[in-house]
Amino acid sequence: MTIFGISSHHYCDVFAKIKTKDVWLKWWGYPVKTMVFRLSLPFWGLLLLLINGCSSMPELPAKSIETAYPLAENSTLYQVVKSAMAQHPDQTGVFPLGDGVDAFVARLLLIESAVSSIDLQYYIYRNDETGRLLTWFLLDAAERGVRVRLLLDDMTSADMDERLIALARHPNISIRLFNPSTERNYRGLAMLFGFSRLNHRMHNKSFTVDNVMTIVGGRNIGDEYFAADKNLEFGDFDLLAMGDVVPQVSNEFDRYWNADSTHPIEVLSDHNPTQAELEALAKRVSEQREQSKSSEYVKRLAESQLLANLQSDNMAWFWGKALVLVDPPDKLQQGDKSTWLLSQLLPYLTQVESELFIISPYFVPTQSGTDLLTLLAQSGKRVRVLTNSLAATDVLAVHAGYKQYRKALLAAGVEIYEVKAQAGERSHSWRGSSKSSLHAKSFVFDHKQIFVGSFNFDPRSAAVNTELGLLITQPQLSEQVTKNIEEKLATSTYRLALEEGDLVWWDDASKQRYDSEPDAGFWRVFVADFLGLLPIESQL
Repeated sequence: MTIFGISSHHYCDVFAKIKTKDVWLKWWGYPVKTMVFRLSLPFWGLLLLLINGCSSMPELPAKSIETAYPLAENSTLYQVVKSAMAQHPDQTGVFPLGDGVDAFVARLLLIESAVSSIDLQYYIYRNDETGRLLTWFLLDAAERGVRVRLLLDDMTSADMDERLIALARHPNISIRLFNPSTERNYRGLAMLFGFSRLNHRMHNKSFTVDNVMTIVGGRNIGDEYFAADKNLEFGDFDLLAMGDVVPQVSNEFDRYWNADSTHPIEVLSDHNPTQAELEALAKRVSEQREQSKSSEYVKRLAESQLLANLQSDNMAWFWGKALVLVDPPDKLQQGDKSTWLLSQLLPYLTQVESELFIISPYFVPTQSGTDLLTLLAQSGKRVRVLTNSLAATDVLAVHAGYKQYRKALLAAGVEIYEVKAQAGERSHSWRGSSKSSLHAKSFVFDHKQIFVGSFNFDPRSAAVNTELGLLITQPQLSEQVTKNIEEKLATSTYRLALEEGDLVWWDDASKQRYDSEPDAGFWRVFVADFLGLLPIESQL
C-alpha cells in the first residue's frame, strides 16, 4: 500500500486494505514525477517545455568543505550543563520554548555564551527588529573570534544580497544560500523559467552553538515568530536541546552546508561594497543599536520568564531518547524515498496504539492522508487535529486545499479544532496583536513521544521542500504539551462538528454555533473557494 506516497505495508496489516491507484509510487494521489505539471499545465501549456529546459543549475565555482567544530568543553555553557549530560548518557535533554519572547531570549543567550561556533539554518530571516537584534549579537560573537555559519533558503532572502554580502565581509562570518537563483535582479522571471528546480525549498530550522546546545522547531527569524509584531503573532514552538541529539543536528547542518545545491553568497552576487559603503553601514548599525535600547520590545526581553528561571536555577529539562528526522538536501533527486523525513515519520503514524494529536498550521491531508486518519479513527484510535481557521491562516490556498476533507474526517470520528484569529489577550502580545495564527508543527503519539520541527501535514513538506525535526520519547513532555493545548481549546479554537450532514463550528467558551466560516469576511471566503477549484494541491 501507499500512504502519502510512501509504502508502509510492512508496518501494520490493518492498512493493507488501501490499494495503490497507480503503479507509480504516489504522493497524496499525485505521481511525484509529474507533480509540478499538475499545477502548471492548466496555466502555461507548452511554455512548460521551455521552463523545464531552463531549470538546471549553472556551474558555479567550487566551495570549501567545512565541518562542525567539536563540542567546546571550555565554554561556560558546557560547564553549566556537563553534569546533567553525564547523568543522562546517550540521552537528550529538551526544554520547551512555547513563548515567543522566551524563544528569542534563548537564542540571544546562546549567542552571548558562544566561544567556538554558531550554526544557523533558516527558511526565513527578516530584516526587522528581531532580525537586526539577532544579527548584531552574531556580529559581536564574530568579533570575539566565534565562527558564524549562516545557511538560508534563497527564495526568502531576495533583496538581501547587499546586506548579506556586507555581513559576509567579516572574516568570521560565512553565508551560503540553498538552491539559489543565479538571476539576482529579476527573481520572478527566474522562478518562471526555472520552476521545477527553484520550487524546491529548504524549510529546515536549526540553531546550534558550540556543539553544546541546539534549538529546533517551527520558528523562522522574524518579528511575528517572537511576539514582536503588532499586527500578527504566530503561535509557535521550539525545543532547546542538549546531549545526544546535538551532534546529529550539527552533522545534518554540515550535509546541507556542503551540498551541491548550496553556494556562498559571494559567488552569486556581483555586489562589491566599497570601504565607504561599509563604513556608512557600520555607522547606521551603530545608530540603530543605540536607538534599540529604548525599544519597548527590548524592555520586554529583559522581563522574560526564561531569564527569571535561569536566575533562580529553575529550568525543568525533559530527558529521553531522541532522533533527528530530516530530508536529504537533494531530496527531489533521491530515487530512494526511504531517506525522506516522511518515511522516517510514517511508522510512528501508522503504529499509534491509542491516540494521535496533529498540530499543523498548514494541514492538507489529501485523499490518502484522509484515508490514513480515517482508518486510525475507525480502528478505535483517538485522532485530533489542530490547525488554522480560515480567518487565522496566512495562506488562503492551504485552507482551500484543506477544507474539502473536513466532512470526511469528521464523519470518520476525527476531531478537528481550528484556531481563532483573535483568541483574546495574550500576555506577550505587542499592544494586543490584531491577529494570531498557529505556526507550530508537532505530532504527539500516545502521550509518549513527540515530534517537533518544520514539517507540516501537507504535500509540500512531504514531497517538495526539505524539512527537519526532533522526535523524542518523553511521556512527561508529551503529556505537558497535550495538556497545555487542551486547556486552551475552548477559548482559542472552534470545534468542528457535523450536524445533519452540515459542517458547523462551535465556540465552546461562549456556547455559540456558527454555520459558516467564523470571523472570515466575504472576500476571504470567496478567494478560498476560488482557489479550491484550481489543481494546485500538490504544491500546498
